[in-house]
Amino acid sequence: MRSGKHRGAALLAAIVLSTTMTAARAEEPTSARGLGPVERAEVLFARAMELTAEGHEMEACPMLEESLRLDAAMGTRYRLAECYEKTNRREAAYRLYTEVAIEARRAGMTDRESRARLRSEALSALLARVVVWVPKEVAETPALEVMLDGKPLDRAAWTGDPLPVDVGEHVLEAVAPGRKPYRRVVPVGDISVPIELSVPALRDENEASPPAPPGEATIPSAVARAETSAPSGRTTVALVLGLGGAGAFLAGAGIAGAAMATGGLSEGTRATSAVGIGLGGASLVAAGVLWFVTPPAKRKSGAAMSLVPTVGAEGGGFSLLGRF
Repeated sequence: MRSGKHRGAALLAAIVLSTTMTAARAEEPTSARGLGPVERAEVLFARAMELTAEGHEMEACPMLEESLRLDAAMGTRYRLAECYEKTNRREAAYRLYTEVAIEARRAGMTDRESRARLRSEALSALLARVVVWVPKEVAETPALEVMLDGKPLDRAAWTGDPLPVDVGEHVLEAVAPGRKPYRRVVPVGDISVPIELSVPALRDENEASPPAPPGEATIPSAVARAETSAPSGRTTVALVLGLGGAGAFLAGAGIAGAAMATGGLSEGTRATSAVGIGLGGASLVAAGVLWFVTPPAKRKSGAAMSLVPTVGAEGGGFSLLGRF
C-alpha cells in the first residue's frame, strides 16, 4: 500500500509541475492538491527560486507568474521582475519594478522602493517608446477598444502618452461592435525616437472597400506600351550599321564607276573604292546578323530602312533612307 501511495503522490507532483510550466494556464481546483491558493503560491515560489539558483529562469518565470496570480505578494512581483529582466523581457520587468516601487513606497519600505526604482530607471533607458493617438471623433465610437500587443489600453493612454515597449514588432488594434477591425503591425528598432501611431475611424462592417484611385489601373499598360514601342538597342545598332554600310558600299562603287567612265582606275582610286566596298559589305553583313537575331516583337517599333531609286537632271541613282 505504501508503494501505491508513493506512486500516486509522484504522479500528482508530475501533474502539478507540468501544468505550472506555462504562464497562461487555467487554475486547477485546489481540492486536487489539498492546498489553498496562498499555500500553493508559496510552493510554486519556493520551486521557482530553486530553478533560478540553478540558472533555469525560463522554467522559473511561469511558476512565478502562477504564484503571483494566486497570491499577489510584493516579493513575488519583485522576483518575477528579476526573472523577466534575465530573460530579456525588459518592458515587462520595467512595469513590474515600477509597480513594486509604488507599492513599497505606500508600505514605507524605503530600501525595496529604492532598489525597484533604480532597476526600473535602468531598464527605461533601454526601451523604445510608442505614442498612440486616438482622435476625438474616433474615441467617441461606441464601445471602442484599442489594444497594443493584445492588451487593452486605458483611455488615458489614447492621448499621446509615450508607452515603453521592447524593440521588435508590435501590433496596434482597434475594434468596435458593428465596425471593421483595424490592425497594424509596427516594427520598432530605434529607442531614441518615439514611434507615433494614430487610430483611424473604423468603417461600418457593411461598407464596401473604397475603389482604387482613378488612373492606377492605366499606369502599367502605359508603361508596357512605352516599353514595347521603343526599339531595342540591338535593333538600333543593326539599323545604324546597315545605313552606314550601305552608304560606304555605294560610295565605293560610285567612285569606281565614275573613274572607269572617265578613263580608268588609278591606284589611289582603286584603293579608295576597295576600302569603301569592303567596309560597306562587312557592315551590311553585321547589320543583317543583328537584325535577324533580334526577337520580332522588338523589331515592331516603327524602325526601318529602305533603298529608294532617284532620277535627276544629270543621271540617276539610289538613296538609302531609314527611321528609328
